[in-house]
Amino acid sequence: MRHWLVAAGWIDRTMRLVASTVAWGLLINALLIAGNAVMRKLFAIGWPVLFDLQWHFFAAAVMLMAAYTLQIDQHVRVDVLSSWLGERRRLWVDLIGLLGILLPVCAVLVWLTLPPALHALVGGETRASRDNLSDLPAWVIKGFFPAGFLLLALQGLAEAIRCVAALSGFAARPRRASLLGEDESRVG
Repeated sequence: MRHWLVAAGWIDRTMRLVASTVAWGLLINALLIAGNAVMRKLFAIGWPVLFDLQWHFFAAAVMLMAAYTLQIDQHVRVDVLSSWLGERRRLWVDLIGLLGILLPVCAVLVWLTLPPALHALVGGETRASRDNLSDLPAWVIKGFFPAGFLLLALQGLAEAIRCVAALSGFAARPRRASLLGEDESRVG
């Protein structure tokens, strides 16, 4: 079990690195949005590729932060019954939800979204169309979907490992930090 918990810790560190990178990307996106607005309003200059990049950044943030959201236990969940359940039953509910719902759904979504992303990559598809003058490669935006679901599945696996460890009495399930960058040593 110790090796599985080490693997779960590695997954956690990876998700924190991804989340930290995406957080910086959000700052860049805010500057991009402000710069685009200033260029359009003051100078009547607009570049379709920069406008397209704005929602690429947003899609990346949504898809790539889902795993970190699960890690810090800030995802949407139905906690109506949670207060009535003891810790052991909550662990069972989480484990069943992770193994029975989250991981299979992520597997199906990676399976469905990976081929279009690869097709766009191999085919050199761009975002240019009748309605869009941007020539950004389409695989970039299409690649965020399988990547995001794969990261979410990995984090789900790490959480399932912790549930099994806690249910077997090997290790308590850790309480999670609530903010990116919060010192986990302070979190009980």
